[in-house]
Amino acid sequence: MNPLLRDRRDPPARVALIDLGTNTASMSVLFADERDRRRLRIAEDLQIITGLGRDRGADGSLSIAGRVRARVALRHFAGRLDALGVPQGAVLGAATSAVREAPDGRDFLEGVADEIGLSLAVISGDEEAAAVALAQERSFRQRLPLLVVDIGGGSTEFALRTRGRTDWAVSLPVGSVKLAERFGSDLGALDAAAKRALAELPDVRGPATLVGVAGTVTTALQVVRGLTTWDPTAIHGQELQRDELVAARARLAAMTPAQRLDVPGLLPGRAELIVAGMSLLLAAMTRSRRDRCLVSDRGVRFGLLWQRWPLAAVV
Repeated sequence: MNPLLRDRRDPPARVALIDLGTNTASMSVLFADERDRRRLRIAEDLQIITGLGRDRGADGSLSIAGRVRARVALRHFAGRLDALGVPQGAVLGAATSAVREAPDGRDFLEGVADEIGLSLAVISGDEEAAAVALAQERSFRQRLPLLVVDIGGGSTEFALRTRGRTDWAVSLPVGSVKLAERFGSDLGALDAAAKRALAELPDVRGPATLVGVAGTVTTALQVVRGLTTWDPTAIHGQELQRDELVAARARLAAMTPAQRLDVPGLLPGRAELIVAGMSLLLAAMTRSRRDRCLVSDRGVRFGLLWQRWPLAAVV
């Protein structure tokens, strides 16, 4: 059976969710409650910055260094799955922008399956947006409708989620890696590029809560709050204000990437990208006329969970 198809049965006792993104590989392992198999708790969350989509060749092919770093991360994930007793059939995995755009992306995944034993599906931008939007509804039902922005390294997904449906979804081929590689920390150039990229987004009329998803948004919150440890439970559901985001971006833009490594909450692998990612988030706030953003740590991988097992609950 296709691992991404819907299953009305209860989820397995142990489930793993993997997202192989342009800059980061993420994995969440969930254990089912012994008394209610539909109730899942997060037993382990891992994030490894791989830079898979950085420094690609002229034809868009993945760099050797990026492939090596991604393989190291995925081998570590496979080792943890063995240690935690997660069966292969209970692993849902997706690869996004870097792999779907690269001419050698599918070959890379075939090698991962053969050498490491992890099978990851390449999903389209529209599929990614739909999965992310579903994950936000399941996380923030009380805040519907939701305007969702998922800022990745190679693409940015937008969606308007209302109760039980995604009204519209858009995947744009722009992300923090692409902007940073082209414009560095030049705020004027970044703002202009982000504004152009978002110009054709549908207008959102009426109330909708802006939800920011993925590493740019969670890292921005860590920097603003001075959080030194990545703790999804402490980050998920917090809010970022526009004025504090503007101030933090200006402070980081004035630093070199090496100097940013001393900033609490900013990890290696994000120091060169965070200003570009923040610029996209600010552009999303401007375009949607919102001055605050709900922060979500539950991205595409959790959408895959609820697409496959819609009756599951993460507690």
